[in-house]
Amino acid sequence: MKMSTDHFRKRAWLLLGGCLAIVGSFSQLDAQEPPNIVLIFGDDMGLDCVSSFNERLGLETPHIDRLAEEGLSFMDAHSTSAVCSPSRYGLLTGRYNWRSRLKRGIVGKWERPLIEPDRLTLPEMLRQRGYSTTMIGKWHLGFDWPSKNQQDGQPPVFTTKQAEIDFTGSIQNGPNGRGFDYWFGDDVPNWPPYAWRENNQLLGTISTTAEKLGLTKYTGVNPGPAVDNWRLESVLPEYGKRCAEFIHTQKNEKKPFFLYFPMPSPHSPIAPDEQWKGKSGISDYADFLIETDAIVGQLLQALDDSQQSKNTIVIFTTDNGTSPIAKFESLAEQGVHLTENFRGNKADAFEGGHRVPLIVRWPGITQPGSQTLEVVSLVDIMATLAQIVGFELPDNAAEDSASLLPLLHGKALERPLHEAIVCHSVSGHFAIRQGGENGQWKTLFCRGSGGWSAPREGEAAKQSLPLVQLYNLRSDPKESVNLYREQPEIVEQMTQTLKRFIENGRSTPGANQPNDQDLIHWQNVPWPK
Repeated sequence: MKMSTDHFRKRAWLLLGGCLAIVGSFSQLDAQEPPNIVLIFGDDMGLDCVSSFNERLGLETPHIDRLAEEGLSFMDAHSTSAVCSPSRYGLLTGRYNWRSRLKRGIVGKWERPLIEPDRLTLPEMLRQRGYSTTMIGKWHLGFDWPSKNQQDGQPPVFTTKQAEIDFTGSIQNGPNGRGFDYWFGDDVPNWPPYAWRENNQLLGTISTTAEKLGLTKYTGVNPGPAVDNWRLESVLPEYGKRCAEFIHTQKNEKKPFFLYFPMPSPHSPIAPDEQWKGKSGISDYADFLIETDAIVGQLLQALDDSQQSKNTIVIFTTDNGTSPIAKFESLAEQGVHLTENFRGNKADAFEGGHRVPLIVRWPGITQPGSQTLEVVSLVDIMATLAQIVGFELPDNAAEDSASLLPLLHGKALERPLHEAIVCHSVSGHFAIRQGGENGQWKTLFCRGSGGWSAPREGEAAKQSLPLVQLYNLRSDPKESVNLYREQPEIVEQMTQTLKRFIENGRSTPGANQPNDQDLIHWQNVPWPK
């Protein structure tokens, strides 16, 4: 039976009331000891990269598997985008990335900040509820870079041109300008400048280039300025060490902490550290993947050793699907299957582009070893944590986020969490997935993958493939049979849902909100005739 929009919204408010009741009971019981929160965000790692979720992976990921054994796994979870920075925007704002100025692609080198200065972010929300907020890892959401043309006594001057950047100046509106008390990290591991940053300052002196250091021998590494002795292999271990040290320092702190750890792996450059190189006996990529798992284990061990595991929510997820830099065919020949269950890869509108692992471990709340098939999105993390800490989200924040809290408590939902979720490919093509009893249906508004796998859009156009695709994911999880001709009424319904989500500036109940540069949305969608 087709529900009306009004009926859907009324039911959504009933669900929200139930969620608040759960939060109220939690707050009364544990008001004196709010949970710490550790959010681990892997890079370019689809659901099939976790051995608990892929029997034919051919590698072991014991530490991520441990989280699955001790927490709740969301088996139908999706990043908002099939590439890096837009999915980070969605995670940290609870808002679909395509509502921002970024309609396709990623935030480029030296680009200005993507998150709007007046937008509520996940760390700022938690900070307002008394949390200390720390980020260690990859940002990739833009900065205001200081210009050499700055004049004494004048307002700050920023630039997007490398030649004009003052690398000794204060770098503004990165993590510290968007809600984090402390940040240590870099931007993208294969982008200049090759140097650590701490809060608003670049550490060390730019004295050489990636080319002179031999870094450009790694696939995907861009030329550009660097500090001396920069080692790509050291990046991941340094992050793991600092995260573990931070966790230990929090043992006797009175304030709860939020640690956001956006990992640089297994994104390129594929640079396993010395103790991991050759460990798999298969390839550098396989080595890097198991090193990534080991770093997750390092954080879990720090929580155990500091006796903070029982009062810490650990969330593990990733920004998008696996990159073809892994060399899927070569790995498959050696028994490693990274594309076992889904079609496509990073950048695509196909499932392989945005179906990601999402595991939540909350001792005493989540049932160990449990799974849910509810269709969810990474934007949901913001509303979930808002309800856990008792923060009332305003209408102009987290417009696409729905709380996962009832699912964490093992509650059966009276209605689907989402009417539908929306995913986006690297080239700006939309895919929409229905929730609940109609959750098998997925519509793609592109001729091909919308990304990097075959058929790309140009190739698909030459083949005169249709402008829209419809798949039944329950019977056809690899999206092999396009049913748009057989089920035109479903395509029409989902098209109208997407239009409404765009026009309303939100996909959850609440007052309508503006998008940035609305017309571009309509230009990017090949609406079926």
